[in-house]
Amino acid sequence: MENAEAPFRLTIVDNGSTDGTVEYLKQFARSHGNILSTIRFLEKNIGISAPTNAFWQASKAEFLGKVDNDTLCPQGWLKRLLAAHRASDRLGVVGGFHFNPQYVDMPALSKRVISVNGVQLVPDAFIGGCCYLFRRSVQRRHGLIAVGPRKTHGWTEYQEEICRRGLVNGYLWPLLQVEHFDDPLDTHNLAFSKHLDTSQISMGEKGIALDRESLLAWLKADAARVVSGISLKCLLAQSRTIQ
Repeated sequence: MENAEAPFRLTIVDNGSTDGTVEYLKQFARSHGNILSTIRFLEKNIGISAPTNAFWQASKAEFLGKVDNDTLCPQGWLKRLLAAHRASDRLGVVGGFHFNPQYVDMPALSKRVISVNGVQLVPDAFIGGCCYLFRRSVQRRHGLIAVGPRKTHGWTEYQEEICRRGLVNGYLWPLLQVEHFDDPLDTHNLAFSKHLDTSQISMGEKGIALDRESLLAWLKADAARVVSGISLKCLLAQSRTIQ
């Protein structure tokens, strides 16, 4: 909120927290009613897709976005994302870059930067869901996220469909670097201590063993995927085959 530098309305979904977050959020609601649209407390964690769909259906805003509770955004993050979308209606989902810079070959990544109506970004078939923004009109055109048995399923596939239909997803350039607590090197990381049970679910669904070295290896490989652009190349090749 402090770093947004743009007006917004906030919807909060608590996905079955058991660590004191519910009490904190109730206090937050009393002190931030001027920006809070609604707050929902779920009895258990039902995953990402269903709460996201409910939010999309309830909101009347021109732009929709999400920031996860394990993500710190830099100064002006929302202002930059809004400016990008207002500059080009060719953009799909655009957001912050959640990879630790030490995992990324920055010179190689910079070679992938393109300009879309003057907006500089690193294009990809899909981006991370921890900090993003897209147009309400795009959401209406593509409907809702498919809700499957996995808690982490749906967002990647939804973006791929947006990309297939000709819009450009990607990370703003210069990078809108967010701090993501999933990173085992982050000082805020609690995946291996306080939130061990939840982390076992989310990492297990991605095929990652719950140890620091396995997670580091996966994050580095995922960063290399973005640098290479392989996901976008494969998606476009498949789309041409389908057509």
